[in-house]
Amino acid sequence: MKKFLTKKERQEHIERWKEGGMSKNAYAISAGISPRTFLGWTWQEMEKKDLGFIEIPKKTFTGNFNEIVIEKDGIIMRVPMSVCLQELQTVFTALGVQYDH
Repeated sequence: MKKFLTKKERQEHIERWKEGGMSKNAYAISAGISPRTFLGWTWQEMEKKDLGFIEIPKKTFTGNFNEIVIEKDGIIMRVPMSVCLQELQTVFTALGVQYDH
């Protein structure tokens, strides 16, 4: 028989995952939660937040970079340097992020 967790219990699991540094999959398995279920909880949590505008500080980079890595609230997104503006806008729209173009 499956045990249903309260919103408070789910939130506690999400907070422990954020503090622990494990991947979502690893945390879920270690906590005895279906990884798919835990992923759903974290997506629901993210949908509650207004990510709004994400400022990326301007820096001078040297070297050969193949991708841009964006990390926000435990989500890591790797964007190839070759991505066109339209594709990047599609990603931002899917994430619900507002952008100026």
